[in-house]
Amino acid sequence: MSSRAVGGFVEFYRVRLRRNWPGYFRAYSPYLFMVAVAATPDFLSTWRFMSEGSPEDELHPVIRLVSMAFGPVIGPLIGKLGQLLAVVFLTVVFRSFARIIFVPVIVIYLYAAWYNTWGVEAYTPLWLRLLS
Repeated sequence: MSSRAVGGFVEFYRVRLRRNWPGYFRAYSPYLFMVAVAATPDFLSTWRFMSEGSPEDELHPVIRLVSMAFGPVIGPLIGKLGQLLAVVFLTVVFRSFARIIFVPVIVIYLYAAWYNTWGVEAYTPLWLRLLS
């Protein structure tokens, strides 16, 4: 990739962030609140299962790596904060699609919290049980 292409890539995001940032929190505060509420049980359930087991049990590769480096409490916290920053970045850059991005993120966080707490026993596919 040429330096000109990289410059254009960086410039695209710089322009989009500068243009879309004003008024972002006012416009999307209900969605950001719902994301934070959904992220909290996901973080707490990840923390609980890692404390009872091991960070190696985590399915998300980045969260697993960070948790193996920083431990079962700080690792999931760093991972979740990174995910939240990524959601904010994406929804600012692609502001016209923000609501479309927020909804699946909320659903996925709630599903992950359910899975970490109850679903792992109720919904672990047979092939996954055989692999572990």
